[in-house]
Amino acid sequence: MFYKALLLALIPAALAVDHAITIGLNNTLSFTPDQVVAAIGDTLTFTVVARNHSTTTTTFSGAVCPPPPGGVGPNGWDSGFLSDLDGSLPQFVYTVVDTEPHFAACMQAAGAHCRAGMTFALNPTAEQTYAQFLANAEAS
Repeated sequence: MFYKALLLALIPAALAVDHAITIGLNNTLSFTPDQVVAAIGDTLTFTVVARNHSTTTTTFSGAVCPPPPGGVGPNGWDSGFLSDLDGSLPQFVYTVVDTEPHFAACMQAAGAHCRAGMTFALNPTAEQTYAQFLANAEAS
């Protein structure tokens, strides 16, 4: 009975998916991919491959840029600044704890990276699309 309970406890972890997101691919102000649909228990692994960036949750609309230090909302995240200037390819890992939409951007340069379109969406919806979030960021 103990082994059956242990096996059942390990199944969700074994089914979790790691979503790799590259920040600054080809020295651009971008998250690649720029949106992900993930389940509870999945992880998002953000890897900075060029310059200094962050991944920080922000609001969907209104004052999108810059994202505030510490991130926005329950279950939000803030990687802080991550620098690849030394070639170290720094990473930040976030474990998904709900299926609500979350929107993030880079807070570097007082929000200039965010306004330039350096944005990301986790679990966007038909009502809160990535395209609308991007437009909101560029207009903020």
